[in-house]
Amino acid sequence: MDTNLVFFGLWCVLTGYLIFRSTFMPRILGVLLAIDGLGWMTFMSPPLGHYLFPIIAVACGLAEIPLQLWLLIFGVNNERWKAQAEGIQQASSDHVDAAGAEAPKRVAVRLPLLL
Repeated sequence: MDTNLVFFGLWCVLTGYLIFRSTFMPRILGVLLAIDGLGWMTFMSPPLGHYLFPIIAVACGLAEIPLQLWLLIFGVNNERWKAQAEGIQQASSDHVDAAGAEAPKRVAVRLPLLL
């Protein structure tokens, strides 16, 4: 069994799902990446995976290349990112419990990029 390809397929499916659910990137990229991940996960049965490899390679090209190009050219939608971050911040600051006391303020911590 090609374990590394199966785990890569699982990563592709999960990342495709997250891209599909987000509003920062086109949903079609998430769908294509999830389909690509399912193809890689066929390597749980190596004979099936090797037999379907030409189809998996096409799915890989149709999913991963547009995703890379999208990230290089457009990136994520900054306006949506900031709007969602502000919405989360407002929702957490407007929260009042049943007794009428405000929830404690949360402090945002930025981690270094190289962590």
